[in-house]
Amino acid sequence: MQRPVSAWTAAVAIVLAGSIFVAAQEPRPQPPAGGRGGAPGTLQQPRVNAGAADKPGVDPVAAAEGKKIWTVECINCHGANARGTDKGPNLVRSLVVLRDRFGSALGPFLKKGHTLQSGRSSTALTDDQVLMLAHFLRDKVNDTLRGSSDFEVKNILTGDARAGEAYFTGEGKCASCHSPGGDLKGIGTRYEPVDIQQRFLFPRNAGPGGGRGGRGRVSGPAPSAATAITVTVTPPNGEAVSGLLLAMDDFNVSLRDGAGYSRTFARTRGLKVAVNDPLAAHRTLLDSISDKNIHDVVAYLETLK
Repeated sequence: MQRPVSAWTAAVAIVLAGSIFVAAQEPRPQPPAGGRGGAPGTLQQPRVNAGAADKPGVDPVAAAEGKKIWTVECINCHGANARGTDKGPNLVRSLVVLRDRFGSALGPFLKKGHTLQSGRSSTALTDDQVLMLAHFLRDKVNDTLRGSSDFEVKNILTGDARAGEAYFTGEGKCASCHSPGGDLKGIGTRYEPVDIQQRFLFPRNAGPGGGRGGRGRVSGPAPSAATAITVTVTPPNGEAVSGLLLAMDDFNVSLRDGAGYSRTFARTRGLKVAVNDPLAAHRTLLDSISDKNIHDVVAYLETLK
């Protein structure tokens, strides 16, 4: 024998049934016309809580529209793939572009006023046009990643070895630290051209080795003195302490001293921190070296057998 249904239970059932019926009658949202991106008003925008490390997506429709604007206003100076020409820098390596999230950095830069190839000021660009350019540039950045279907290491020996030697000994100031007959002797035999390019554009500092702890002695081999980052910390009322840099942020700096002990200092007011990075010149070089200089230097280094 079934239990009688209470009035309260029956009322709840009627409400739930009505909600399901209404939801079933509501039309499902449809994707915008014209592909995943749709019209400019439907372009992907940054999330409110999106951080600087979030990888922005690329709207193909917006990127295509951005390419049209690029062709009219930017291509003569920055090239078809935004990798620069003799008239303008490589924007794929630009910090403004790399930090941009849907126009967050590109927009303010263009609003300051930048002469376009049509003669207009970039302040004339609408917010939608800036957003389209942001999608186009992000697409060009993504083309350089190994996950891109366009990624393929090609023959990069396209430079002029003599021009590379001139840059090496002159403008690039490479000869102030390196010698063709010394540390670079035979580099063209030891490495492929693409590896030579990677090593001088993005060199890696030797790590401190062993563990990274708070107190106590740190074991492990010492890094190469030629590339290790060192730091000197001077407290307001104490002696300076120098050693290999283990870690540093806005709050603390940690080092391994000459005796092999790790020490951590709170970055309080009055604490002086002096960092010495032997590879700093290579990092600074990225701000000024052109694509032509890069290929010329690689062509020159490849001749050092």
